[in-house]
Amino acid sequence: MRLSDLKCSGPAWLFGWATAVFLPGLLIAFERHGLDRLPAKTWQMGDDIGPVAKLLLGALLILCFWLATCIRIGQLSLRAALGALAAMLLTLGLVPAAYSRGFGIGLTGARFDPAVLPWYAVGAVAAGLVFALSLTRCRARSSAPRP
Repeated sequence: MRLSDLKCSGPAWLFGWATAVFLPGLLIAFERHGLDRLPAKTWQMGDDIGPVAKLLLGALLILCFWLATCIRIGQLSLRAALGALAAMLLTLGLVPAAYSRGFGIGLTGARFDPAVLPWYAVGAVAAGLVFALSLTRCRARSSAPRP
């Protein structure tokens, strides 16, 4: 990835990061509360995540997405999805309990709680797919001839 690629990879990372933060919150809120005020509860869950957890996840996503774009084996969407899953699992495993408010151990009291781990995994895989789709579409638009 070159510095000029930031035009596409920066926004693609941001969309992927937002998906990784808010999609698990949506799924957990839906499981706990149903449709009752789902948008507000989803936003609250994402907002309640401590800054350290959000920053660590974001940094690990940057690293994993960068690796996904450098490695040329398989499809970008698969590499990015696996990278995002690795970033999520590393974040869940590495973030100190004292700083994980609203996320992982700070949400449930267990580091890899089986009640919410599938939702984090779904959110991470979706984040990787969002990143790959956003990056591919932006690159296609950037290389398309201008009228």
